[in-house]
Amino acid sequence: MAERFQGRSICSGIGEGEALVTQQGISFWGGVDPTTGTVTEVSHELCGTKLTDKILILPALKGSAGGMWIIIRLAKNKTGPKAIIVPKADTILVGSVIMAGIPTVDALSVNPLEVFKNGDWLKVDGANGTVELSNR
Repeated sequence: MAERFQGRSICSGIGEGEALVTQQGISFWGGVDPTTGTVTEVSHELCGTKLTDKILILPALKGSAGGMWIIIRLAKNKTGPKAIIVPKADTILVGSVIMAGIPTVDALSVNPLEVFKNGDWLKVDGANGTVELSNR
């Protein structure tokens, strides 16, 4: 049986897939290739990793508002994450995911950076603000 965690809806929609967890913020502007969905920021722990079709769990965005346009391009190119989970969404992330239509949840009842692990199967329900973790 799946565990369900309640959070806050940022952007509606359903995203289901494998978790990709990072303890570092991502600078999408210059740090992610929107054509391939690959993290290109050399000093980032996910450098060389594709975000495509993953449930991205990160502490926050970093960098300028220009990253908003990369998130939108990732969605348009179908090279971005299926959903995003953050502890607390900022205004740049909120605007980005709403314009891109990426299901997003924040303010979960648990710290997502501690509970979810790479490879966990998650279902994000952006409309209801919930995340389901399938049995490990």
